[in-house]
Amino acid sequence: MEIKSLTTPIGRFNSVYVDSLLTKLIFLNKMDSIHPVDKILQRLIDKFFSINELQELPKFNLQGTSFQLKVWRGLMEIPRGQTLSYGALASKIGIPGAARAVGTACKMNPIPLLIPCHRVVHQDGSIGEFALGKLNKEYLLKIESK
Repeated sequence: MEIKSLTTPIGRFNSVYVDSLLTKLIFLNKMDSIHPVDKILQRLIDKFFSINELQELPKFNLQGTSFQLKVWRGLMEIPRGQTLSYGALASKIGIPGAARAVGTACKMNPIPLLIPCHRVVHQDGSIGEFALGKLNKEYLLKIESK
C-alpha cells in the first residue's frame, strides 16, 4: 500500500494505492498526516478545478458489493454539469425503487471527486448530503455548471 497527498480548493486528501491502483481518496482534517505529493493525481485534480475537465482518470481498484459497484459505475456516467436524482440513478442502473440504497452507496464512495457522487440530488432538486460536506457539494456543482 502506498499513500500520497494532494491539495484541492475544497481541502486536502490522501490517495491510497494498492498495486499501483487507486483504491481510496480520503478527505483529511487538519490533524491528519500528509504524505509525499501525488504528482500525477494532483495534476489531474488541478485540471478538474481549473478548466473543469478530467481528460483521463487513474486506474481504480474499487472494492464494494456488486450493488455499490453498479452505483459507482452509474455515477461515472453522469455528465459534468448535470445531476440525477437518487431515484433516477436507481432506475438507470436497473433497480427502480432503490433510491435510499443508492444514497448509501454514494456515501460509501471510496473515491469522491473522481467518482462524482456530488452529482446526485434529491428528487425535488435540493442537493442533499455529501460525505465531504454540503458546502463542498454546492461548490462542486457550481464549478461544474460553468
